[in-house]
Amino acid sequence: MALPRLTGALRSFSNVTKHEDYSEELADLTTKRSKLHGQLLKSDLTWKKIIKFVDDNLDKREHQTVNGDLKTILQAAKQIVGAENGQEAIESGAVFLFKTFHRKECVGHNETKAIKQMFGPFPSSSATAACNATCRIASHFTEEQLTALIQMAEEQSDENRVVFGKNIVFSFDMHDLDHSEELPVNGEADAQNTISLDYNKFLNNQLNHLQNYCGEKSDLKSLEKVDDSFLWSEVGKYLNESQGGTPGGPTTEDLCCTLYEMLASTKSGDELQNELFELLGPEGFELIEKLLQNRSVILERSLACPNDNRFQALQEQCKKFIGENAKPSYGCQVTIQSEQERLLMKQYRREEKRNARKEKQTGEDAEVSGEGLMCFDPKELRMQRELSLLNARSMPVLGRQREMEFEKIHYPHVYDSRAEAMKTSAFIGGAKVFLPEAVQRENNKMYEEVKIPHSEPMPIGIEEKIVYIKDLDEIGQLAFKGMKRLNRIQSIVFETAYNTNENMLICAPTGAGKTNIAMLTILHEIRQHVQQGVIKKDEFKIVYVAPMKALAAEMTNYFSKRLEPLGITVKELTGDMQLSKGEILRTQMLVTTPEKWDVVTRKSVGDVALSQMVKLLILDEVHLLHEDRGPVLESIVARTLRQVESTQSMIRILGLSATLPNYLDVATFLHVNPYIGLFYFDGRFRPVPLGQTFVGIKTANKVQQLNHMDEVCYENVLKQIMAGHQLIFKEFYHARTK
Repeated sequence: MALPRLTGALRSFSNVTKHEDYSEELADLTTKRSKLHGQLLKSDLTWKKIIKFVDDNLDKREHQTVNGDLKTILQAAKQIVGAENGQEAIESGAVFLFKTFHRKECVGHNETKAIKQMFGPFPSSSATAACNATCRIASHFTEEQLTALIQMAEEQSDENRVVFGKNIVFSFDMHDLDHSEELPVNGEADAQNTISLDYNKFLNNQLNHLQNYCGEKSDLKSLEKVDDSFLWSEVGKYLNESQGGTPGGPTTEDLCCTLYEMLASTKSGDELQNELFELLGPEGFELIEKLLQNRSVILERSLACPNDNRFQALQEQCKKFIGENAKPSYGCQVTIQSEQERLLMKQYRREEKRNARKEKQTGEDAEVSGEGLMCFDPKELRMQRELSLLNARSMPVLGRQREMEFEKIHYPHVYDSRAEAMKTSAFIGGAKVFLPEAVQRENNKMYEEVKIPHSEPMPIGIEEKIVYIKDLDEIGQLAFKGMKRLNRIQSIVFETAYNTNENMLICAPTGAGKTNIAMLTILHEIRQHVQQGVIKKDEFKIVYVAPMKALAAEMTNYFSKRLEPLGITVKELTGDMQLSKGEILRTQMLVTTPEKWDVVTRKSVGDVALSQMVKLLILDEVHLLHEDRGPVLESIVARTLRQVESTQSMIRILGLSATLPNYLDVATFLHVNPYIGLFYFDGRFRPVPLGQTFVGIKTANKVQQLNHMDEVCYENVLKQIMAGHQLIFKEFYHARTK
């Protein structure tokens, strides 16, 4: 005889322990899963059903086009799901894409989110292709046909769905309870004389009790109606209970204004709850609960009924706190104001002064009083400032981190591979830096030689277009006569140099064509003074500042030949080449040195008219700012910028340089917009690639070191001459005494 078990007593009301219909075939897990899978395929929308639907509702002429679109959807699903997951998973993914896009014309945010939740990260091109193919397929059917296809699958799945535990049969006749005993349920013996095991009946009774209880609570809450004076009255009650008539505490108006401002903020309920507790203390638990429960209603009622006298007083008090109509207050105050808010307030005051002057002149108060004033809400600015302060809490305090954030700003015309490498995680993490893979090393007893190959040229971008001379206007074609097109760097700079008045800083390798970029800015200035096909030569002067007299003479010859067809006169103005006032008046372009132009612009009388006629200032070799002649260039630029600000005239500044490590600082000094006028080209843009070879002598003896150095130099020079290459000798020493 088997001993009684607790589980047997629990199963006594069901047929779980019956073994009449038990068979090993039904208990087989694989068989059950295959049957369940077959039922799901029959009930749910499948890829075969979509193909059958297309075949049944389309003509044979349209089958080829639609089959191609179906293959496109299947291919897109293969790329999104992954080919390693099998054909069945791919078809299920294709059905999901069809359901998602059958009523959409493009891939929106919701569709992208749905696909990402289902499959994870996916290629956007595949989703776009699936969407386009689905739209083409859906165009062959009516809206009713597509709706019928989707709904038919959903209805079949709902009908065939089996609830877990539905096949377990319960019996209530196996054990009868004694009806003489009356057990109270929820404390009510009269409402239910017998205990029923019907779960639905028990659930209905519980729901009725819950509804009655909620109805009573809602009747109690409805007694406390939230009207226009709800905040005012509740704050008054709180002050009476907490202070008890003690003088010196906060007034009802002040506390209402503070609470209203806190409720109107964008803070969450948890944050607001903590701040309210700090403000009101333990005595304000009940008030905090009411304020948080009726937060939205208080704000809506207060904004909808502005005629209440008490609410008007509250608004005026809030304006005082916010800053409108603020009176001077004495004491220790700290005002936190963003840069945007400061500029807006400054412009607002300027507009007020302007309108006040108009009122005095015209006397029409009604027409001018509200005209031209900027419409912005100080409350909104305050909320933005609070949000920026909250964001500032998570910002790093150390300056290095902020500099790294500043370096992440992308300027469209800066091609600096070194700066890009410094932004990588490996460089920031302190990884070691190695030489390139193609480096050649030669090591012997006398010396060690390292040959670094030239860097690969910068790939041509999609937006880069070569500018041909034949596409320019007549002035450009005359100046660039004999040339077919501009080179790559000149084509990138062309739009800004030839068609705008922006200040520019050009940093490019030697031989990249910076002189022709200066020519583009010269032609732009000439084009601005053309009236009815005639150049007004007496309206402008162009100054080209070269670092040396020899370079000034060379630039004078070059620009004279280029600008001769336009009738522009170019003269050299240096310490060796003096010009009379008549010659200066007849000259449109002056090529000078920094010292000479500094002397010309420094004079208070005499040459003032000359400096005021300058419309374009070109500074060649700007990197000399770091040399001994740097202060002279600084004074020229500062004097030009002061003239622009004082006379409100337009003087364009163009800076040319071969290499500049701190190009952002120089661009700021020249008042160059880094997003428009800053152009930096690294060694990848060299017309002739440049390789580097380093030779290190091993011996420590000074005399022997010089002998070995001469011997190695002679061997390398002889090797290059035998190869037919040109050579330029430049000797570097560690000290000037050598």
